[in-house]
Amino acid sequence: MEKNSFWRTKAGGLTIAFLVIMAAFAVIVAGIYTSSEVACTAGFVMIVAAMLYSPVRTYIIRR
Repeated sequence: MEKNSFWRTKAGGLTIAFLVIMAAFAVIVAGIYTSSEVACTAGFVMIVAAMLYSPVRTYIIRR
């Protein structure tokens, strides 16, 4: 049995996605505080990318 690094497993990938979502939340809050539409949009894009990571990896990349 080959030993994988935690970050290369599905749980590790989901952990990274969760951390990206938390960082995106901070970016969005900072964007709202400074009235920056660019920061809010960047945070939204980060959230969408993190949420789509698992389905894309499972159904597109692994096939």
